[in-house]
Amino acid sequence: MKDPYVYEGTDVLINKLGIKDNATLDKAESDFVSIAASKLRNDGFQISSILDGLEIHKHLFSRLYEWAGSPRTIDIYKGESLLDGRTIDYVFASYIMQALNDLDKEYQSIDWDNINNKEKIEKICYFATEFWHIHPFREGNTRTTSMLLYFLVKKSGLHINYDFLSKNGKYFRNALVLNSLYSSSKPEYILGIVSDSANIKNVSTKKYETINGYEVNKYQYTNHTVDKIKAIEKPSDWKK
Repeated sequence: MKDPYVYEGTDVLINKLGIKDNATLDKAESDFVSIAASKLRNDGFQISSILDGLEIHKHLFSRLYEWAGSPRTIDIYKGESLLDGRTIDYVFASYIMQALNDLDKEYQSIDWDNINNKEKIEKICYFATEFWHIHPFREGNTRTTSMLLYFLVKKSGLHINYDFLSKNGKYFRNALVLNSLYSSSKPEYILGIVSDSANIKNVSTKKYETINGYEVNKYQYTNHTVDKIKAIEKPSDWKK
């Protein structure tokens, strides 16, 4: 299948800067997204809906991509080293908006004023993971999810240290992977890092070096692809 998001004959995303190599584009993305994320936090952005994740993505990536803030139009896959090269079974492109609307209905149904802080963190981690599992965008899903989670926590009346999450971004992404394995999901990792981000004084520097026995620094970013990869199926066949 042809990927309409990349330059012909490459795996480089078509971008407003005309960059045609991934190393340069990755550097530009990192710089622009870092600035945009800081501005979004400092400008008093407020969230009212899971669908605001689309607006967050637009803020983060609009200087780079014409499609920033818009759901992807193709199905994508990504081999995870944590899963022996298999991919999370992301939502089909044709179902993204329905999945986001369903998730938002679930979010809106919760009486946030009448649950304790532990329950708030658990539910926010659930909604952030489900948003990431939908994988609404061709690129930028994890960074958008981390910002969404930040604003969900803030709206709930709690505090979260975004810089702490960003510093441990590889761990955070793999925690999302491990919490997206259907019946074999492991929520303890995402719950742990989000809880610790509110109390970072007592966190060991070694705690986030490994996740489920996997050395976090071994994780190397790879591009999504339109070529099918063996997925974690439902119910999960992941038994580790």
